[in-house]
Amino acid sequence: MSDAGEIEYCHSWNSRRNRVGVPLSEAEARARNAAGEQFIAVLREKAGRQPVLVTVSGENGVITVTFRDRHGRQNLKYWFGTVDDDERLFLRTVMFWEYPSDDPKLRQSDATKVEDTSFRPDGYVKRVVMDSVEQVKETTEFNSVPVADNWEPVPEFGDYRSIARRERGGRPAGESADRSTN
Repeated sequence: MSDAGEIEYCHSWNSRRNRVGVPLSEAEARARNAAGEQFIAVLREKAGRQPVLVTVSGENGVITVTFRDRHGRQNLKYWFGTVDDDERLFLRTVMFWEYPSDDPKLRQSDATKVEDTSFRPDGYVKRVVMDSVEQVKETTEFNSVPVADNWEPVPEFGDYRSIARRERGGRPAGESADRSTN
């Protein structure tokens, strides 16, 4: 990610302060990766946008990618998991949080709308939208949905550009053209 910015590694992220909690050196993160232990790669763009957090949990074959809005609040998260051959990852879950205002002190639990979309490799999709303002929970299920854009190669250590793309083919579930990270 050298031309797009820098990568910082850590054991934990401090959401309240929007910064690295327990830092790791690249060598420590590389060792954790080799041992199948969890670590976080913090991807920072030169443009000063909010960092993208890539949490690698090698022991269970899961990688999560967390996007933050311009106020530093988590607003989009992807869960990838290995499927069968461990050579590829499949985007299994997308979650989107919508907040009632631009207040940067709002926490994830203050979100007024949460969209949880689950995908299966066979094209089955389940979308659950919980809206606390309207006090509605709506579940929609689909079959035969194209999921080609949900597949990713397992990234090599330090090469997280592809998996950390916010836009994945068409718009991710829960995101319209007027929503952005900045």
